[in-house]
Amino acid sequence: MNKKCGYIALLGRPNAGKSTFLNAFLGAKLAVVSNKPQTTRNKILGVYTDGESQALLLDTPGIHKAQGLPKMNQVMNKVAWSVLADADFVCYLIDVTQGWTEEDAKWVEGILKKYNKKALLLATKSDKVKMEEVEQGMINIAEGFQALSEKISALGEIKCQFIGETPQAISSKRPEEVAQMRHFILDQLPQAEWLYAEDDLTDRPQKFVCAEIIREQIFRQLGQELPYKIAVIIELFEHKKNVTDISATIVVDRDSHKGIVIGKNGSRIKSLGTDARISLERHLERKVFLELFVKVKPGWTEDSNMLLEFANLQEPDDVK
Repeated sequence: MNKKCGYIALLGRPNAGKSTFLNAFLGAKLAVVSNKPQTTRNKILGVYTDGESQALLLDTPGIHKAQGLPKMNQVMNKVAWSVLADADFVCYLIDVTQGWTEEDAKWVEGILKKYNKKALLLATKSDKVKMEEVEQGMINIAEGFQALSEKISALGEIKCQFIGETPQAISSKRPEEVAQMRHFILDQLPQAEWLYAEDDLTDRPQKFVCAEIIREQIFRQLGQELPYKIAVIIELFEHKKNVTDISATIVVDRDSHKGIVIGKNGSRIKSLGTDARISLERHLERKVFLELFVKVKPGWTEDSNMLLEFANLQEPDDVK
């Protein structure tokens, strides 16, 4: 049998369920998931190999209006759009509970006009509401997409080929639905040699994944209190015989934010460390000794060098 391999870009607005879908597709925890929009900052590659097929999924930051926001947000948008250059297939995700929005119309229009790709519209989070609400959301998304497609088609400007006339509903919490979508996407892959080993999960180093796991716990515990101007740097990552030693620095933008992270008498950072350690042990499948520190770096989300250093976020070239 001939091998198949291809890149699948996951795009959508913040909190559309891209990272949750990636983790469910892989059957492993790779991307940060929280209820706070724009949790994902980087392009994250997830590798799924089954039989003769290898799917390379590219999770992306949520596409959003970045005008007037820190430089970090503008770079995140460019990172999201940059994956389309490599993608063989595009999945645009929409939260079915939110329905079709003006922002979706804007971003999908850009895909339709600029990229000669195959694409699929996925309506996510169908487990969050009752069936009648899902059905209404699906109608709303389908009508919005159809109106947009007809408008662009009449102008002769469509390049992207969306598969199917209606969006596909999926809940990443339902394994049978994920399995069906995984099978469908694998069928779309072109014939090509694999680019990664059969047991590879990502191209990211282990330190990056561990930093993301710690950052996830910060978002979950401090999501209502702390702004986005926070990063995690792994200073020490050392495997020993019976334990892995990890030392990490939490970077914040203001002294007041440092106090929030540490908490009264260190109670908050102790709680963060406990939950992060449990998640790290689950991921690494071994004991972990974790130390957390907090550092203040004012204005880091506006500085290209500090964005690269603290968030591993680099502005792609030639992306508007």
